[in-house]
Amino acid sequence: MYVRKNLSTSRTERKVFTEPASAGTGLFLDSDQYEEFEVGDDVPAAADFGIRVSDVSMEPVYVNKQIVWVHQQDQLENGNIGIFYLNGNAYIKKYQKNKDNVQLISLNKKYAPIQIKPEMELRTFGKVVK
Repeated sequence: MYVRKNLSTSRTERKVFTEPASAGTGLFLDSDQYEEFEVGDDVPAAADFGIRVSDVSMEPVYVNKQIVWVHQQDQLENGNIGIFYLNGNAYIKKYQKNKDNVQLISLNKKYAPIQIKPEMELRTFGKVVK
């Protein structure tokens, strides 16, 4: 993680990945490709990086091309919105774990939940904090 604090103001720099996280069918998150953005107090201090949203499955809360800010962590609680790696693609979805299964859920009701099967590779990049 790269964060540089400018001592003369309350602005910091945060990484924003150039590949978006899909709010639909899935896009690959390439961790080496990012831009550095100077951000102010409107970005939560807990945010480790930003990533753009691609597609509309997380509308109306998260919209296409919006930057969401993420706290890097590898586990989420039920109902948290997170950035996930699933079978080579990055997604922004709501995490739901029941006693029988795990699902990645879209906020837009037009999209069906993604049922996670044992043979799928699922990793959590972090929790969306704004």
